[in-house]
This record gives sequence, structure tokens and C-alpha cells, in this order.
Amino acid sequence: LISSINISMVAIDEAHCVSQWGHDFRSSYRRISRVISILRNRPIVTAFTATATSEVREDIIKLLELNNPKVFISGFDRKNLKIIIEKGVNKKNYILDYINSNKDESGIIYCSTRKEVDSLYDLLISKGLEVEKYHAGLNDEYRKEAQESFIYDKVNIIIATNAFGMGIDKPNVRYVIHYNMPQSIENYYQEIGRAGRDNEKSECILLFMPGDVHIQKYLIDVGIENTNRKKIQYKKLQQMVDLVHSNNCYRKSILEYFGEELKEDCQNCSNC
Repeated sequence: LISSINISMVAIDEAHCVSQWGHDFRSSYRRISRVISILRNRPIVTAFTATATSEVREDIIKLLELNNPKVFISGFDRKNLKIIIEKGVNKKNYILDYINSNKDESGIIYCSTRKEVDSLYDLLISKGLEVEKYHAGLNDEYRKEAQESFIYDKVNIIIATNAFGMGIDKPNVRYVIHYNMPQSIENYYQEIGRAGRDNEKSECILLFMPGDVHIQKYLIDVGIENTNRKKIQYKKLQQMVDLVHSNNCYRKSILEYFGEELKEDCQNCSNC
């Protein structure tokens, strides 16, 4: 059917998914170039991603078989985001205090597992807070309602796994809290990037405990069969751990990871 009609453009979103080095590899993305090749006339092909290292950018060009593409990088530095990493705090108390101090603000709290989402959700509900939750274990209808309640400001807080966020373009998210450390710097940067899209000041807080590393190792072991892919994910996890324990400007380290240089320390992260 597709090959019988004239298509003027093919746009590929979340293009990093094509790469083994990307943080969200999906084998179905490898079939996109075949679909394009059966079209009667080759259309313009565009590929978009918010977080791609130079390795991943090369893979996108090669694996999607782009012809001498123009590459545009808008830059990774989001100056309005304050980056805070807290080690060894009581996570639940910290979150309750933070929410009480920012009652009218909209925020996302990310957890690594569905169990953590449910447990934190129950705690906040028991404290009389209005909050939604979102993870892959909930049915479509529930997830759709939770997402809409959050996007249309019916509730200020949503607790979620990384299943939540694709296509979330809510401008007034004032904070993103990571209840657990994410699996990679790409995951982390994509998730904090949902804060402050209106360019107003926003906070990104990561609450770290050594146990978070074991959770992520377990998720890699259970979730990935391909040995090569596993090695890549372990390497990415180690880079995330190194970031957490770094004494340098966090923003500088993150931008360096994506191949961008920041001359001065940012003065807007907890290390600075």
C-alpha cells in the first residue's frame, strides 16, 4: 500500500532507538530503511532525537541509510535547569518536605520500578496529596486519564517509571525528581528535559542511594538478552554512577558526555 502512493516526507522520531549505543534500542527501528527503500520515489527523510552522543548520531545516519544528510545540533545546555544531586538522604522525607514547600508547582517524580511508583503513590495519597501515577502495569484507560489530569493541571504531581514522558510537552513542569538513579546519562537528561520547557527556572533533583545501582543492574540483567547490548548498558550505567560521584560541575560533565564544551562552571548545580 505504501509503495503505491507518493509520499513527500518520512519523519523518524526518537531516532536514537535505531542504535545499539542509544539508550532505548528497539530492533523494529532497524527495519525503517527497508520500508523507505520500497517507496516508488525516495522522499525527504528526516530523523529527530533529543539525546544522541556522536556515536549514536553516526549510527542514525548509517542505519537509516540517510543520503549525505544535513546535521543540526541545537545544543544541550538548558541554563534554566538547576541540577541537584543528593546522596544518602531519607528519600521519602525529602520528597514530602519538598512537595510541602512547592505546593502549587507542577512536578514529575521518576522511580525505577512499578513497585516503587505504587509505594510512593500510596504514601503521598495517605498524606492527603493529590497525585497521579503512571507505569506499564496499569491499563491503557487509567494511564490515559492520569496523563491528561497531569497535562491539564487537574493534579500537580505525577509519579512514574520511564514509560511516562514520550511526547509530554507540558511547559510549566517546575521540578523533576529522580527517586532512583536512572540507567544512563541519556535517560537522565531526557527525563530532566521535561522540566522548564517555558524557559522559567526549574529544579532537577536526583536522590541517590547505593542500592539504586543494584536495581539498575538487575533491570539490565532481566531486560536485555543480547550480550553485546548488555555490555553497552553496563558501561552507560557506570558513566551515570561516575557522574553522581563527580566533584566537578555536573552540567559541564553532562555536556562533555554529549560532546559539547562549557568554558566556565555553571554556578547552577549542587556541586558548584
